[in-house]
Amino acid sequence: MRVLSSKRARMGLTLFCLCLFLPLAAHARDSSGGLVVSVSGEVAVLRGDADEVVREGYVLREGDTIFVRSGAKCSGFTPAGEAFDLKGPAEMQLAAAGGLVGDLAAWVRLQLADWIGESRRQPLRTRTVRDWSLPTEAPTQILPAPEGRARATDARLFWSEVPGVDSYTLTLAPSDGDEVTRVVRDNGAVLEELVPGEEYVWKVQPDAEGWDGETGWRGFVVMTPQEEERLDQAIEGLGDLEAGVLLLSSGLHEEAIYRFDVAASSPAQGRSARMWRARAFADIGLYKQAYEDLIAARGDE
Repeated sequence: MRVLSSKRARMGLTLFCLCLFLPLAAHARDSSGGLVVSVSGEVAVLRGDADEVVREGYVLREGDTIFVRSGAKCSGFTPAGEAFDLKGPAEMQLAAAGGLVGDLAAWVRLQLADWIGESRRQPLRTRTVRDWSLPTEAPTQILPAPEGRARATDARLFWSEVPGVDSYTLTLAPSDGDEVTRVVRDNGAVLEELVPGEEYVWKVQPDAEGWDGETGWRGFVVMTPQEEERLDQAIEGLGDLEAGVLLLSSGLHEEAIYRFDVAASSPAQGRSARMWRARAFADIGLYKQAYEDLIAARGDE
């Protein structure tokens, strides 16, 4: 029997992410919420008779009114799945969506709603190159994230390196299929022609004499062509930060992190980008990098 991820690992990851983004966790049960992606300056939401301070990850509801003070900025997605970018002084009321909001906007809304509703902290093509080499005493899976997603024709798997080990045995299997093994002389592999919509599990073992340990099974889902097309359409024209958040909500952590890398160099969005990148790093178990981003982001406040 395969175990996709340990209960203890999930609990630790959840607690870490809750500490990073309390506003998102506080409204995690919303099923039709929008999302605040970037905040600079004083931004508040009027909900009923109460004002609430807005930070990155804040879940927006239909009927909210966003107030952006003079000199402040706020961007994100409405509950209807439409991107917005407000520069203060400005305000916007999120009216209830009536009728069809369009296929693409509905898909964006679904991605964000599912992600928020399940409290999930989950690669458009990459713009930068990141070295995923990470030496550890035993191999640890890095990408895809637990229960994340991959593209059918470019599924990229990465794990940490064990010093002195030249090759690894990668074992891959559909959730209800036969296991296939291959020897990889690196800390990553690109898999072609996976079945769209299928769930796979994988593990890695170092090829070293006397080594009998291996990673546990980890699962990921291969995107369908329709999901990939909608995702690429949704991200087209978006800034790197907003695109990264949508990629993150779609379970494509590597591509999301590349987008956050670019956004982090922006004076206007650097703080928000580091906050979101911290969440992505925490998802894939790179807690040191997540902590460094979180500390840097707080230093920019």
